Amino acid sequence: MALKKEHALEARILGDQLADLRAGLFVSMPISAILSGLILTVQALSGGGFAAAIWFLVVNAINAARLGLARYQLKETGHQDDLTGISQRLRRFGILALLAGFAWSFLAVLTAGYTTPQAPLHLIILAGISAGAVTYGSSYAAAAINFITPPLLITAACLLATGNFEAYVLAFAVLLFLGGLVRAVFVGQARFREASRLTHEAERLAAEMERNSREDHLTALLNRRGLEHAISQLENKDGPFVAMLIDLDGFKSVNDTYGHRTGDELLVRIARRIEQEAPAGSTLARIGGDEFVLFFPSLRSPLSPSSLASNIIAKIASPYPEVASVRIGASIGIYLAERPKLTEMLLRADVALYTAKRRGRNEFRLFDAELDRELQRRQSIERDLHAAIEARRLAPWFQPIVRLDTEAVIGFEALLRWSHPIHGSISPPEIMAAARETGMLQLLTQTVFSDCCALIEGLVKADCRDVRVAMNVSARELEAGDIDDMVLNGLAAKDLPATMFEIEITEESPVDPDRVDEKLGRLSHAGISIALDDFGTGFSTLASLKDSRIRKVKIDQGFVRGLAKSREDRLLVKTVIDLGRALGVDVMAEGVETEADRQILYKLGCRTAQGFLFSEAVPHSQALEVALKEHAAEL
Repeated sequence: MALKKEHALEARILGDQLADLRAGLFVSMPISAILSGLILTVQALSGGGFAAAIWFLVVNAINAARLGLARYQLKETGHQDDLTGISQRLRRFGILALLAGFAWSFLAVLTAGYTTPQAPLHLIILAGISAGAVTYGSSYAAAAINFITPPLLITAACLLATGNFEAYVLAFAVLLFLGGLVRAVFVGQARFREASRLTHEAERLAAEMERNSREDHLTALLNRRGLEHAISQLENKDGPFVAMLIDLDGFKSVNDTYGHRTGDELLVRIARRIEQEAPAGSTLARIGGDEFVLFFPSLRSPLSPSSLASNIIAKIASPYPEVASVRIGASIGIYLAERPKLTEMLLRADVALYTAKRRGRNEFRLFDAELDRELQRRQSIERDLHAAIEARRLAPWFQPIVRLDTEAVIGFEALLRWSHPIHGSISPPEIMAAARETGMLQLLTQTVFSDCCALIEGLVKADCRDVRVAMNVSARELEAGDIDDMVLNGLAAKDLPATMFEIEITEESPVDPDRVDEKLGRLSHAGISIALDDFGTGFSTLASLKDSRIRKVKIDQGFVRGLAKSREDRLLVKTVIDLGRALGVDVMAEGVETEADRQILYKLGCRTAQGFLFSEAVPHSQALEVALKEHAAEL
């Protein structure tokens, strides 16, 4: 491989020499014609016109041949790495240069061995044309040396033959001149070749860097940039095109169990398996850790997209002996497009992929009209989110939290509410997903917190200091943002008691639990209540109850609704209540909708709850009215 690269580099250097030599001929040949014409004129005036005319015709015939060869080779389409071919072309120019040199040697005949009165002029012209040959042909030393050596050697010989001391001195000067020109042409060629070499090595390095920037070094497939480039080459091609987004199932367990080296080796094997099933002429790329894209014109595949996806899933899911304890699978999202636009295709294939993943492992889904409607809905929500926040069409409402025995209001939970002009009521999870996707999660969190502070401020003014206001925050949101600073600084700025504020943490696994623990510690130390929301549905399970900062656990509504009809749910709820009591943690239920469920919860030992049985979420002003009425009734 290294030898092949060196041959290619040498061929390109010789190609540059050839190009420079050809370019120089288009300047030097007209000059040669003019100077030969001047000699013809001088000779004609001195009575030697016939011999000079023959010489003139020979010289310019050779010049014409050199120009003709140069023009012909400009039109040749030979391969630029053809070392032998380029060398042969350079040799042709060298041979013609040698013929031209012998032709100019006949100046010695025209001047009778440089003894005629016109000899000094001829010597000056010969010196000039020799210097010009070196100037315009220094990129290829052989051609210049072939041209200047015969006439200058013959000139020196003629001068030496006269036996005149002055002629000896002049002959010596001619030989020095020849030596200087030869050295100059070799130096010029060396410098030209070095400059050419550096240029081509830089070009090769740039080309290699460009190729590397488009290649996934682990699997030798294209990366995302390479995929973009490959698809851009097909913009004017007729469709339809198929884009398959392939995401591995269970691959994380390989890295966790066997290590990243084994995981990398497995990715290479999976890439080869996908290639075996891919249609001829398709493009395969790895665009993520365990995510691949297969792209091809649909007419290239003898199979339907569904059949091909099934084959790929079966191929990937075949056992891997080196990771026998882990079952690897794949989910595939498929999109058919008339035009190859990568962003559009990946977006729709991604929607189809995650729909397939919701079905389970080793599933595929074709992006269809139903998914298109879902995508349009999501994009519409994301597009209108910022305006809705600014116009306060999206804002938190507050659902009362009550005592189960007296139904007295002891707190409120802030819940997002947005009635979209087209899509109607948007659920809080949809709102949060749209905020994450559009980068407006911080703005939304600040809006909710501001409204919570406003409600607390109203409660303080009404002397309802025993009512607490809760706000939902995910563990990942707490990890990534500065929510602790926002809460502590915001409460301090309004001089609001921290004990009236509560943060409900959803049970999702953070990337950096130490960072989350640090922030929870700051909030808890300041007197803010920390509650665990949706208990029983997330990742932390019963271990969360051991955290001394957790002061409340909210049993997920999935265990509460229909509690009177489910013995299993009653046992689970009773277990959580007993554990909470033993650990000194308050346990409340959410989603209470029937009187029967309320009574059972109370009998099981639960003392606080929220749900439609007591009240839906209401706007800020109504929430404050509810608290004021409760306070007035107590008085």
